[in-house]
Amino acid sequence: MSNQIPFGISLSGKAEYTYSELCNFVECAEGIEPKSLEKDYVSFLENVLAGKVKRSTLVDVEVLETFRADLDNRADIDYREGHWDDEPDIVAGGKYFAKVAERLKAHIKKST
Repeated sequence: MSNQIPFGISLSGKAEYTYSELCNFVECAEGIEPKSLEKDYVSFLENVLAGKVKRSTLVDVEVLETFRADLDNRADIDYREGHWDDEPDIVAGGKYFAKVAERLKAHIKKST
């Protein structure tokens, strides 16, 4: 890891949705290049799922950018693309991820 900043946010909302989607992020991480980023990203996600990542935890900026992109992509799929007939919990989770992605984007910009 090279350039690290504090995680800077919390993931306290939509617990069931968040846990489920973070597990999906782990499953879909295969193929991230370089392989060292894939390894670091999966490790980060596993630590988040285990409750080991706090706002003050130092995280590599590339890992945070990858996480932000995954959050934003999930928000597109579950919220922004207008699947309003889907389950309300999924739409609400996507909306939550959109907010988290924006907060994380602002935090990364401010911290780098």
